[in-house]
Amino acid sequence: MTLISKDSQPTSTQLRWAAALNGDANAQFEVGEVYQQQQRVSAALIWWQRAAQNGSKKALERLQSKFPQHSKRWLNIAAEQGDEHATAQLAELALNDPTISWPDWYSRFGQSELSGGASALIASKNAPSCTRVVPVVARSNASKARYVALLEAISGIQNESSAGQVCFAWQHRPKQHCSVTASQQAVCDETGLTGDTGKILLAQAGRSYTRPNTMVLGQSATPEVIRHEWAHWLGFADEYAMRMPYARNFCMGRYAQQPVNIVVTEKPTMSSSELQALWRRLPWSSHISDWRKLARPLGEDQWQLGSSSAHGVGLYAAQTCAAVPGRYAWKPLAQETLMERHQSGVWPDLYNLLQQPALLHDGELSQHQNGAQKGEKPNE
Repeated sequence: MTLISKDSQPTSTQLRWAAALNGDANAQFEVGEVYQQQQRVSAALIWWQRAAQNGSKKALERLQSKFPQHSKRWLNIAAEQGDEHATAQLAELALNDPTISWPDWYSRFGQSELSGGASALIASKNAPSCTRVVPVVARSNASKARYVALLEAISGIQNESSAGQVCFAWQHRPKQHCSVTASQQAVCDETGLTGDTGKILLAQAGRSYTRPNTMVLGQSATPEVIRHEWAHWLGFADEYAMRMPYARNFCMGRYAQQPVNIVVTEKPTMSSSELQALWRRLPWSSHISDWRKLARPLGEDQWQLGSSSAHGVGLYAAQTCAAVPGRYAWKPLAQETLMERHQSGVWPDLYNLLQQPALLHDGELSQHQNGAQKGEKPNE
């Protein structure tokens, strides 16, 4: 440092140094530039970092381009300056970091990174309104990203009126072991895991599936697959052709409760009285104003099942029972939904009204061993 006499005129260099020492971000950036020109890299780094911490975007750009090996440090500085993009990048890195717990991630990033719908499903935040809590069990904290994906996926099909009823709780279980069977199905050790409200296991590999009280999600489970599996616990059956022997059990009526999106008949034609009886037992009957909309007249008091219009709620053929002779499956809408082909991603408004979380324990609706995930069905 150079001492400046009381009556002398300071030079521009001296003024820059004085400003930099007093915390001026622009001056600190310029000092860093000078050191960079002198090839004094360490000194340049120090002053650019000071400038960045004081709000200099130019200094932050220099740090990111000249010292990419410290990118996380620069992201933290940018986040502290209110950079939303940097915060999102840090949140994503932290989601996959096995050293960061879910509570730590949520306390720092949850409010900004999670949608309102996903936040409403977290048990620790919404305890008073949760009538049932479903644990989501993972072996590694690095699976937090999958937990967030699950919350976001389910929030997209969760009825707003029941969003506070079914909540989810993260469980870190380091000793959990999962394997893959010859059919590529994920199987996880459930020793010590109890509870009749259902549980979701995050496996590292294998196909996803649901069965009574348990859902197993493989590493590659997409949001559409997650929604499809969760929909089974909301009372929805598959709308694509089930495989034997599950198709036989389902289509012959061997399940605890009727699904909310499928009805099965023993014949494709009915009399007027039979058709009216069918109309009354439809889970979606309240959305159909006239029983005659379910079929086409054939004459002599006979009706051919199936709505003639492809618009609105009615009775439309589903492939669910295609493998079972003498059984015909029907769904409420003509459009293809994620229960028929999960890639479609379609979740009609009607299905929000039909869902019944009380069916969470009905295994027959979900114990289909979904062959679609092996590419055997059209919904893969």
